[in-house]
Amino acid sequence: MPNNEFGHPDLYLELFLYFCAVKLKYGQMNTTTADSRIVMRIGQGSLSLAALDTSSRIIDYAAHNMKSGISTAANLREAFKSVSLLAMTYGRADVMLASPTMLIPHDEFHEEEAATLYDHTFSGYERSVKICSPMNDLNAVAVCSVDKDVQTVIGDHFQNTRLLPVCLPVWQHLHQQGYEQTRQRLYAYFHDSMMDVFCFSQHRFKFCNAFQTTQAQDALYFLLYAFSQLGLKGERDAISVIGGMPQKKWLIERLRTYVAEVSAPEAKDTGLPEMLRWPSVPYDMQVFINQSTR
Repeated sequence: MPNNEFGHPDLYLELFLYFCAVKLKYGQMNTTTADSRIVMRIGQGSLSLAALDTSSRIIDYAAHNMKSGISTAANLREAFKSVSLLAMTYGRADVMLASPTMLIPHDEFHEEEAATLYDHTFSGYERSVKICSPMNDLNAVAVCSVDKDVQTVIGDHFQNTRLLPVCLPVWQHLHQQGYEQTRQRLYAYFHDSMMDVFCFSQHRFKFCNAFQTTQAQDALYFLLYAFSQLGLKGERDAISVIGGMPQKKWLIERLRTYVAEVSAPEAKDTGLPEMLRWPSVPYDMQVFINQSTR
């Protein structure tokens, strides 16, 4: 082969093979289609991002720590400048919100009253936009909130968006899993320094409440109090604790002194395909992505 103008006979071939390798590795993520999407989880001081291919499989994941002292909207603006996943173009963005969530029974829900009810239930969110997410399988509507500036930042970067509370996919998944269970089961989901405690009965919520806690002793008290108030029996019924709980081993051991069946399912127990079980992806995010593949 004659030398090229640079004096390297195989330079063009090497460059061609290099760019082919880069295209093979990253081409799928850089290709924009109407079905490509990103899942964003805006948590307490953290931002989790999962880029999905057209089959809703995770092709890349990133966790971004937000800076304290500046607003969530300002943190998002910085993330859009510095996080490579957010430099891609997506057909859709699903945004999971860790804001407080209120449940309203389907037959009592009136959208025009949802914001007023929310502001009476949670203080400090009067300037936020309220997001209503129906759960037909549970005969309820989940109402959460998003800061107006955060919604603006998201809208500036994505044309097609869906906003939902982080607990919604967890509620739906665990309710479906419990169809054939004979025991009454109290669930506790730990996330964002919160513990969401809930129980189902006859395709409805029997109980649902949230407690702010980072201490296992407080979590133990709240759980056993709810268990007792619901009339559940330690020898007959069960508790499942899920997520990033404080002092996990101690909490489970103490619960088992009062309740015969205490389980702590991990992501691998959710029925997720192997390709979706990325250890650092939050439980609720994994469940949501798995639901999207169906």
